[in-house]
Amino acid sequence: MKSDWIDLGPLSEFPAEEPVLRKDDAGRRFACVLRGGEVHALDDRCPHQGYPLSQGTLRGGVLTCAWHNWKFELASGACSFGGEPVRRYATRVDGGRVLLNRAVDTAAEVRRLVAGLREAILRDEPARALREGLRLGALGLHRGETGLGSLHLAFEVLAKDGAERAEYGFDHGLALLADLCSWVERGWVPAEEAFVVAAHAIGEASARLGPRGKGAGKVGAGSPLARIADFELDEPAKVSEALAAERRDEAEARMRELVEIRGAAGARRALLPFVSQHLYDYGHGAIFLSKALELAARFSSAADEVLAASTVQLAWATADTSLPPFAATRAALARLADVPLPVPDGAGGAARSDAAGPREAGPGAAGAPPLDRAERAAFEADVLAGEQPAVEATVRWLARGAGPLALLGAIGHAAAVRLARFDSAWEARLDAEVGVLDVTHAVTFAEAAAALGREALPREAAQLAVLAAGFVGKLRKADAAAPRPPQPPQPPRERAPGGGLLQAVEARNLGAALAIARELDAAGRRRAFAELAPFAAFDAAVRPIFTAHAVKTLEALERLESSDPQPDGAYLAALLTHVVPVRREVSARRIAAVARKFMSDGRPPEGLY
Repeated sequence: MKSDWIDLGPLSEFPAEEPVLRKDDAGRRFACVLRGGEVHALDDRCPHQGYPLSQGTLRGGVLTCAWHNWKFELASGACSFGGEPVRRYATRVDGGRVLLNRAVDTAAEVRRLVAGLREAILRDEPARALREGLRLGALGLHRGETGLGSLHLAFEVLAKDGAERAEYGFDHGLALLADLCSWVERGWVPAEEAFVVAAHAIGEASARLGPRGKGAGKVGAGSPLARIADFELDEPAKVSEALAAERRDEAEARMRELVEIRGAAGARRALLPFVSQHLYDYGHGAIFLSKALELAARFSSAADEVLAASTVQLAWATADTSLPPFAATRAALARLADVPLPVPDGAGGAARSDAAGPREAGPGAAGAPPLDRAERAAFEADVLAGEQPAVEATVRWLARGAGPLALLGAIGHAAAVRLARFDSAWEARLDAEVGVLDVTHAVTFAEAAAALGREALPREAAQLAVLAAGFVGKLRKADAAAPRPPQPPQPPRERAPGGGLLQAVEARNLGAALAIARELDAAGRRRAFAELAPFAAFDAAVRPIFTAHAVKTLEALERLESSDPQPDGAYLAALLTHVVPVRREVSARRIAAVARKFMSDGRPPEGLY
């Protein structure tokens, strides 16, 4: 660190035990205190809101800000009450004059700010986290390198810290972070606002928690899992074996090794066979894996923690399709094992079939023609008809040579239609635990399955298509008794102020919003997703779990529309149906009614399965 000493004046002008203000020629301010023969110098701006510490009070070596009572140790700058510490500067007395070193030790400052940022996340203090993140960005270490700008390092710390402390593995806060980073990079939302939302979502879920398992899942000297340290060529298969046996620590430790040696590609290859076997945790297994891979690609230094957290989540997950209600899906997966699927030969040649299951890596839709409009309409009708017709139609089309990705695209469109049909009466019932979030999972699972399917083996992609179709079909019970009737465009005087889509959404006028959306062409719908992103992230909901669903559903629907060769208004209509209505985010009456019912008859509440 280079020195940058400046003269603050004669020592005689520094009264003992009393804060005084000193400035440099650039206008920078320092709160200085002579105590015990030494001059202590702190940044004069309180790190809370910038009020001058030189106007504070001193007691026993602690300087207290006069505005909000934050207290700082003179000897270190540490904050003993309030929030983040204040920067301290080195001083010395030379020839009776006080000298101050303005130079910043960048490495030490990074360590200090990262520690403060992590403490803020730990305490679920998003405002403090943002301030520390902005100070970290001001050091200029990542300026201009990514679309996240000066907050790149702060977002990276948030990803790593959140993944490390997620008690049961990858969760909604981390998934929200992945989508918000994409939105910041596209210019849809400001980085600072996105960071606050993500920091709160992650901080709320893991507040006061230390690293998961106190590091027991990490391989190293003295670790209970150190025996795994010799990497094996079949490590990906061993990860799946550990997951299936619910050996969570072992699965996490093996994943860390796998990421270290083979990177995110190795993690994907290890987890895809497992994820494609079942629908896990209402679809979250595939949804969270897809988001984890996105975060790992964006923040390489956090890849081990993020993918380890995804592994832990899968190790805790319930295999929904192993339960009695999904008998049709299980039967379809069993029949799929006998269906020949196209497999690339690994050298760019013609595809061949392999009924026993491919070993070569390759795209899940190699050589398969797309469905024409009539074929797709017929397939989607089957998907929407219920679980059994959905999975039987999927296996039938796969047997005819349809590509899994083409089918997943159609399934994603059907999921959007299902969401737009959601019967909000479910949310008024006190004997049910069904809400719109349950149906959004069908959309986000279909999109995640398509994303994973692009890197999956053909049989894995085909299995994901069956799972997605069965999921969308299974949720038929959520449909309203009659489809919502189309509403004609309203005259301008009856629309929300301004007459635009966003204005209708902000007014919570679903009818007006749907009418305006129906007038948009494909380009207009694409612009609408970007326009509605800030509403979804900042205004649609209060609780982080609801915000996370609003964001990930918008992102999934936008991706589905962007990749759809036959796009229509279904995706935007589904989004509006989800985010426009004001919904109860906590229902004390429902919680109480369900508990009373269970205690009286011992039966579960009404559900969609």
